[in-house]
Amino acid sequence: MRIEGIPERFWIVTKPTHNSELGDCCFDVDFRQFALQIRGGLNIEDIVGFFADRNAARKTATRLLAGRDVDEPDSVIHPSPWPEWFASQEDRRSVVICDRASDAKVEVEPPASWGKNWAWNLTEDGTGIVLRRIS
Repeated sequence: MRIEGIPERFWIVTKPTHNSELGDCCFDVDFRQFALQIRGGLNIEDIVGFFADRNAARKTATRLLAGRDVDEPDSVIHPSPWPEWFASQEDRRSVVICDRASDAKVEVEPPASWGKNWAWNLTEDGTGIVLRRIS
């Protein structure tokens, strides 16, 4: 394979999970290894950046790991403001709580750091919805 004008090896930084270590979210690859990572399940949306410089990559990954350690709940409850309501998921980032008697709606989202790793359901008592982080 011909590579021109860019380094043969480069660094990838990905979004860390709760139990990631530096080497899990910051690693160097060549183009073949990158293709294998993608074929193996690396999601493009989980890539924070590509770096030619190791130090810049490690600095970014270290910052992400530090931010990950901030206490964040694994679930968030959103009570319905109406007695007669329903919920619907209209896109990948939010759930809409709707009043049955009017056109009123409330859109709720999980914390941005959850990415696509979330699901929702009704609360056990039926008074709202619960958003849960999933692995």
